[in-house]
Amino acid sequence: MPELACLNGVFSSIADARVSIEDRGFQFGDGVYEVVAAYNRRPFLLDRHMRRLRTSLDAIALPYDFDASPLEPILLEGLRRCEFVDALIYIQITRGAAPRSHVITKGIRPTVVMTFKPLPLIPDDLRRRGAHLMTTPDARWANCYVKAITLLPNILAKNDALNRGFDDAVFVSAAGEVRECTSANIFMVRGDTVIIPPLNESILHGVTQDFLRECAAAVGLPMIEESFDADALRRADEVFMSSTATEVLAVTRLDGQPIGDGAVGPRTQRLFNEFRSRSRG
Repeated sequence: MPELACLNGVFSSIADARVSIEDRGFQFGDGVYEVVAAYNRRPFLLDRHMRRLRTSLDAIALPYDFDASPLEPILLEGLRRCEFVDALIYIQITRGAAPRSHVITKGIRPTVVMTFKPLPLIPDDLRRRGAHLMTTPDARWANCYVKAITLLPNILAKNDALNRGFDDAVFVSAAGEVRECTSANIFMVRGDTVIIPPLNESILHGVTQDFLRECAAAVGLPMIEESFDADALRRADEVFMSSTATEVLAVTRLDGQPIGDGAVGPRTQRLFNEFRSRSRG
């Protein structure tokens, strides 16, 4: 079975799925999304992803009746149909289709789209050398904790980084605080302590980021929240990033300068090994 789509409960090929041109997701970016990995045909951290999806929906006042139309059975059915051993599932919910207007039409039905694709593999050479990042001003909207589908600033920053020869960009606020990468959370290692930016409205509260707290505790690495700037990031012993698709990926250069000795650090490797063991266990 090739890559699969499910639109409002109806399965089809991705090419055959059709959404109205008046859908508010297309017209206004009025919607949210979630990304779930499945290992050995089993969704990983699904409860946490569903909690974050509900948080995002509540934040933009988009009503969805999870009791009447639960998403988990559809997701499991999609995994059964697509037959990918390791899969990446995108769940996108928009406010629905209505005549274009800034005023939200009452009673419109949300549009629910899921896609099922093979889990992308990080190339072995990138795992070995670690990612090279560049800093970029954070020009996104203020509520980054909402996993909204309005990702244009992230897309522009990512492609600017690739065009300049980097693997990704890390957003830095006007006050100099490090936020996150274009589609991943950022971590700084100082000694045996893992540091993440404060979990406020300025960054996405990552599901993988949260799970790595448990992994870090298991391998004896305390994790704390603390603001830090790009200079502190450059002086770190190690830096790494995480997301559902990336899992744990070392960062070895920032703005052309090596971090630590410029190689994948031992603490990052321990965390990656612990994540791999738990996620496939």
